[in-house]
Amino acid sequence: MKKSDINSLLRGITKMTQFTVNDMMIAYSEDAIELASKMGLKLDYSEESLETVNEILERYHQGIPKGIKKLFSKGPSEEQILQMSKVWGGYLGEVIRRNLGGDWEMSKNFNNAISLVVSSTEVYPPAKVNKRILNGKEDDISFYYKVLKQQYSG
Repeated sequence: MKKSDINSLLRGITKMTQFTVNDMMIAYSEDAIELASKMGLKLDYSEESLETVNEILERYHQGIPKGIKKLFSKGPSEEQILQMSKVWGGYLGEVIRRNLGGDWEMSKNFNNAISLVVSSTEVYPPAKVNKRILNGKEDDISFYYKVLKQQYSG
């Protein structure tokens, strides 16, 4: 096989596997809907559905051992928390994008951060969900959405 044939083949493979950040985050949001469904819950990309997501994230938060429990019980790994942050952050971001507008991009301000650009401002739904999982109710995602809605609609 000639070098030019190999390069052509590699370009074709790269094109097939080049998903955009947008494609990836939509896929994550669909994963969130499927996970919620397995819990007997329905998500529909509405503002109201974020209350359901808050309940789900509270379950994750409660599953993280705190205080003395850390010594005796193993909670989710950092990698598992990051993965759930992407899945549920994808859903949160899609609610924002579908209701307020915006485009998924890799952040121009932070390395390896996934952002949603709304009215030329970067917001970080996966990072917000990560904080919600780690910190609990103080990082309520419904409140976050309402603040963004107030800021960016009208």
